[in-house]
Amino acid sequence: MVAQDAAPEEALRAAAAEVSTPSATRRLRLFRDTLPPLLAKATESPSDTTLLVDLIFQTLPLYDDRASRKAVDDMVIQALSESTFMKTFAATLVQSMEKNLKVTSPLACFKLLRWSCYLLKWTQFATLSKGGFSRLANAQAVLSQVLMNGSFRQRRTCKQLFIRLFSESVGMYKMYIEEVKDLRIATKDSPAFINLILDFTVTSSSLFSEYKPVFLDLYVKTILSSKDRPSEAASEAFKPLFVDIGHEDFKNVILPSCIKMLKRNPEIVLKSIGHLLLTVRLDLSNYAMEFMPVILPQARHSDEERRNNALNIVGTLSDKSSDPDTLPSMFNAIKAILGGSEGKLSLPYQRIGMLNALEQLSRFPPKQISRLAPSVSSFLLTCYKGDGIEEVKLATLSTLGSWASVSSEAVQPDVVSFITAGLKEKDTLRKGHLKLIRVICRKSDSLTKVTSLLDHLIQLSKTGFSKATQRLDGIYALYAVSRLAAIDAKADGSIVKEKLWTLIAQSEPSLISVQLLSKLTDEDCLTCVDLLQSLLVDHLFRIQEYFSIQSLLQVLIYLVCHPSWAVRKIAYDATKNILSSSGALAEDLLFLFTSWLSLVGERVLILKQSDMDSFGDSQLPFIPSTEVLVKCLFLIAPYAIDHSQRSYARLILCSHHPCISSSGSPAGVWKRLQKRLKQQNISFTDLIFPNITVICKHFIELPDRTLHDGFSENDIKIFFTSEGQLSTEQGVYVAEAVASKNTKLAKGRFRAYDGQDALACNTL
Repeated sequence: MVAQDAAPEEALRAAAAEVSTPSATRRLRLFRDTLPPLLAKATESPSDTTLLVDLIFQTLPLYDDRASRKAVDDMVIQALSESTFMKTFAATLVQSMEKNLKVTSPLACFKLLRWSCYLLKWTQFATLSKGGFSRLANAQAVLSQVLMNGSFRQRRTCKQLFIRLFSESVGMYKMYIEEVKDLRIATKDSPAFINLILDFTVTSSSLFSEYKPVFLDLYVKTILSSKDRPSEAASEAFKPLFVDIGHEDFKNVILPSCIKMLKRNPEIVLKSIGHLLLTVRLDLSNYAMEFMPVILPQARHSDEERRNNALNIVGTLSDKSSDPDTLPSMFNAIKAILGGSEGKLSLPYQRIGMLNALEQLSRFPPKQISRLAPSVSSFLLTCYKGDGIEEVKLATLSTLGSWASVSSEAVQPDVVSFITAGLKEKDTLRKGHLKLIRVICRKSDSLTKVTSLLDHLIQLSKTGFSKATQRLDGIYALYAVSRLAAIDAKADGSIVKEKLWTLIAQSEPSLISVQLLSKLTDEDCLTCVDLLQSLLVDHLFRIQEYFSIQSLLQVLIYLVCHPSWAVRKIAYDATKNILSSSGALAEDLLFLFTSWLSLVGERVLILKQSDMDSFGDSQLPFIPSTEVLVKCLFLIAPYAIDHSQRSYARLILCSHHPCISSSGSPAGVWKRLQKRLKQQNISFTDLIFPNITVICKHFIELPDRTLHDGFSENDIKIFFTSEGQLSTEQGVYVAEAVASKNTKLAKGRFRAYDGQDALACNTL
């Protein structure tokens, strides 16, 4: 305990020895009772003031509990009223912040930022020392980046600190604006702070009107005119500015700088301009043809990253242009370059780049696409026939597919004849044509235009399922056949006549094997999803006749739990359509999902026991995450409940399965399931009580029930062993607490089961 009546220096030195105590009680006593009475005397002497400030900063890495931090903060606020303390504290604070700019913990960051806000709020430091404020503000901006890169709570806390500071003093806010305006706060090092102050600015229409030119100028200087490539965080920092920007500011301030820098240093600004155009809420029709002459050279550049960034810009211009005259102008610009207006495109990647740019134009509104689609498809056929490079031909097919996916007008008679010939091409190009057919067949109003392809597709299906090396071609062809048969009774008759279902069932009873799926690309997996949806929705009767529904549903579960989010998303929607079309499949799907959970559990256990990161398994090529499994359960549950009462018990078991329920919250998934069902107007608990007999019967019939009945009395007693005891068939070994010095002689007690244990056993 520090003596109150001792000299300030002696008392402070004694307190310094006590400040590192781990006891929260002693910390509170030190900063609430011992030090505050010393403030007046301590601040009379510069050396004593320095001791006091040093003592406060010693707590920075030590005090991590809220009560201790608050005690220190309260004393800091109280001491800031003393001029001597304020000056010493400010100098130490700035030095400490600058020292911790690169390596610091989020908690230390937060403490330093909060103390700096106290300094600005409770003193005249900002007006007394302009240079000191500038250093402080810059250090604040850099440290705030640490918190803004952290968790949600850290970001929220950081925002609240500065929003409170700005709100309480407009003058203080304007001082920060001057620091930003004069580039003393660097956007490169502190993008989060720029975003934070900009966020605050846009909440006030008067402040935004006054300081919008400052931020526009800052964007031009630090992003568009940067000598180095701006970081993605720096570009995103200005998002609040561009969400509500008008045409006048965009046209007069932003556009000229964009065009200038795209001509001078395109590799530096391409990505930032792409982000800018994606952010603005403007119709870009008036600016598209100003961007195209400087963007298209980048779309055919040798550097792949530059090509991709340029293509993203073309796609954004297409997506945000509503003027019907813009699309033909952009198409003609690309067409002219492919035709040699800027010199021959001798390298394949140059032609592919232009074809990819043309593909991006398919993002225009469908009505505009429909008007131009016949011309574009005819031009693309010319490109295909005039180019001898396989990669260029594939890019042409991909572009044609993108246009056909938007408008059936792209599928003209000459396109159908072209596809007919393409199905006779060699492996890679044939696959490209099959992918084009898949895109066409996904669009219902295009199906009638390709019915003449049916016979060719049936033969490809036969060949594909007869030869393992062409199985993927068979899947693509079969999808097109199933789609055509869904709208044309004659097509269905042709399939039966050709005995297609019989041949496929003999060659591949499961239609699509899990082993094959694990080797496919995401695009090929999406085709498998499309095929399953078409077969189980449009041809369920035929499929039940020739194939095992369980095998197809097993593949569907695999796709719903696929490692790729893009595949899972499409498979999720397809499963909804399948179960909506035939609810009877829901119970089978739930049963298979239960088995899938058991398989996942077994494989996870094997991995833990073997300390392996992964393994090759034909049944389970990957381990789905817990959340993916939970979402799969939530997908199946409402359909299973609607169809069968027998599903209730299985849903209860699945929602408590170790693979998807955590040990910390074993009923967490069960509660989430009930909540999700309630959102669909299904009260699961109300359904359980009237059907409790059915549910219990299901539980009784489980294999585990038989194992339970085979337990002896002593076996069952083991389940009643309390924590700290080891149970054997003979009795219980009870651990005993002993003094630490006697740990080597620690012993336990053994006792036989007593009557109370037997009574508990009988009530089990």
